[in-house]
Order: sequence, then structure tokens, then C-alpha cells
Amino acid sequence: MATAGAVNRGERPWLFMLAELGGYFAIVVLARIVLLPLIDAYPWTGTALKSLVAAYLIYAAIRLWRTRISTEVRGRVSPQLVALTTFLNPKGLIFAITIIPRAHPMLPAFFAGFAVLVLLVSLGWFMAGRTLGVFAGSRAGLLPRVGSAALVGFAGYLVVSIVA
Repeated sequence: MATAGAVNRGERPWLFMLAELGGYFAIVVLARIVLLPLIDAYPWTGTALKSLVAAYLIYAAIRLWRTRISTEVRGRVSPQLVALTTFLNPKGLIFAITIIPRAHPMLPAFFAGFAVLVLLVSLGWFMAGRTLGVFAGSRAGLLPRVGSAALVGFAGYLVVSIVA
């Protein structure tokens, strides 16, 4: 989200915020309905899933590394890319497994609270990225590379968790 804020300085954050919320909800629902039972039944699918997510994160990092910030930045990081990257973010699985209970009488309240937090945090990251993009000036081109390095770090963490 910070990178989206930095490279999409002329756009409003709402579509990006909703894209992030949609990405998280999609992976949480998919994990609860399909992935958790599948991983319980066939443990190797967890390893395969981690491998696919790591590969995507590397792809996204390469794409982000090549992003150039200029006066014509519209569409450099799209809401669709935010949604897909959020969907493939390992944090979504952590939320599905540990934060949101599998069964609870107040499950709708957990999802509502989760939605509010995701929207607030995503707005914060978007605005932080926008602020950094403005203050970075001639060094603004480094911002996508910082985001790219973070994605490579997450991919590396997944690879280590597979090997270990």
C-alpha cells in the first residue's frame, strides 16, 4: 500500500483500500473453506502453496523494481495488483488461521472488526507512501525498489519455512 501511495500520488486511496480489503477477505474465506481442510488432509499442499506464493512475490518484486516514478504515474500500481498481492500475502493465511476464530458465536463481529482495521491500516500505509513519495523528491525512484526488497524478504521467509 505504501508503494501504491507513492507511485499513484494523483489518485484517491479508496479504491486501493477496498482492493486490499477484498484481497484479504478472499484469502481468508478461501483458506477457511478450502485450504485449511485440504492442508489438514494433505500436508504437502501447504508446501506447494508456499512455493507458489513465494514465486508470485518474486514476480511482483521484479515488476515493482522496474516501476519508474515520474509525472505520469497513473496506473503504475493498480488496485487489481494491490488486491492480487494482498490475496497472495502470507499474512492472509495467518489471519485466517490464528486471528479470526474458526467457530465463534460472534464471528460476524470478528469479520467486521477485521474489515475496519484493514481499511484504517491500509489508509495509513497509503498516506505514508504518498508522503514519502512527495518528500523523496529526486530520490522517489528508490521507493518502488524498497517495496520490491520487502517482497523479496517475504518470499525469502517463505522459502526458508519450506526448507526448514
